[in-house]
Amino acid sequence: MKLLYTLTTYPPAIGGAQLHQHLITQQLKQQHQIQVFTHWHQNRTDWLMGTTVNAPSQSKDYITDDIPVHCMGINLIDKARLLPYLPLYYPWMDLALPPIANCISRYLDQYAQSANLIHNVRIGREGLSYASYQIAKKYDIPFIFTPVHHPRWVGWRYRAYIKLYQLADAVIALTETEKQTLINLGVDSNRIIVTGIGPVLAENADSPAFKESYKIADPIILFLAQHYSYKGYQQLLQAAPIVWQKFPEAQFVFTGPSISNSEKYFKNQDHRIHRLGALSLQDKTNALAACTLLCVPSSQESFGGVYTEAWHFAKPAIGCKIPAVSEVIDDGINGLLVEQSPKDIADAICQLLLNPTKAEQLGQAGHTKLQENYTWDQIAKRTQIAYQKFINV
Repeated sequence: MKLLYTLTTYPPAIGGAQLHQHLITQQLKQQHQIQVFTHWHQNRTDWLMGTTVNAPSQSKDYITDDIPVHCMGINLIDKARLLPYLPLYYPWMDLALPPIANCISRYLDQYAQSANLIHNVRIGREGLSYASYQIAKKYDIPFIFTPVHHPRWVGWRYRAYIKLYQLADAVIALTETEKQTLINLGVDSNRIIVTGIGPVLAENADSPAFKESYKIADPIILFLAQHYSYKGYQQLLQAAPIVWQKFPEAQFVFTGPSISNSEKYFKNQDHRIHRLGALSLQDKTNALAACTLLCVPSSQESFGGVYTEAWHFAKPAIGCKIPAVSEVIDDGINGLLVEQSPKDIADAICQLLLNPTKAEQLGQAGHTKLQENYTWDQIAKRTQIAYQKFINV
């Protein structure tokens, strides 16, 4: 098959959705011809402006891990044409989205002419997703959509994406919980394929290097996520003094990009609080290998692939009692589920630190679940089955 993937951003840019798709392409490239079409190859978050008037002006073709990538540039004439629609985008999306999608479609067209399908992964705003749908319909090939749907994406601002869920020939969900959410949003259950998500890690890990580099000793409680408030980093900060009453040597390591004013919560903190910021893929991998346990008590998730990353190293994971995470972590079997409160979080951490044998058992059970369900080979095979099903329709 000739597969065309479209994403707003692609490696070497770092991010969960693009790294997830890139790891799938690594599995599929031996059997299929793959081309990627993207806006950016660097990390950005100006989703609307950065894909229109502030987009790169020059195209760039490059290869990453043997995958050919076309990074789209938008010329100045097209940028000028798009400019009047940007102030209208959020209040009148039905008016502003079509010209943006049409513009992107013109750049995308040549890459789709020989493709057997187009698979778009949702990152940022709607332009590239709708352009991918339009071009797939033009050439009468399947449009596969991975929405990576998040529970907080509700309301008027997300109506265009929800419509696209319903229009797609097939929708890739990461969990059964996400599948049920998509059904509730009007997607035909027969068009939803659940593939799962695996660990996004560097090839090798160096635990001693991490500890030496950052001067951090055991026990290490690791938080690994962007610092949105719903991720629970503030509650974990508040849990630390409770944990220190029993384990004064416990080190709390917070990694991940800052969001808005999140950094203010780390000012004047105890020396046992380590704020490391966004890490490279290698440093992230080293941190997971070095930690005693992972604690990401997020109250909103579409899956929570970070827990499978801890399981890769047989580390116990603590998550929130929410449907998507409960589908990954089996409470008391391969991790612990808590309410997003400092006391519940602290109690779970202390439980694992007090019972290292139990903690090891949970981590090993998580590793077993990872090997049985969430390897990239398994995920790629499920994805390929979805392609074959809808190409043959």
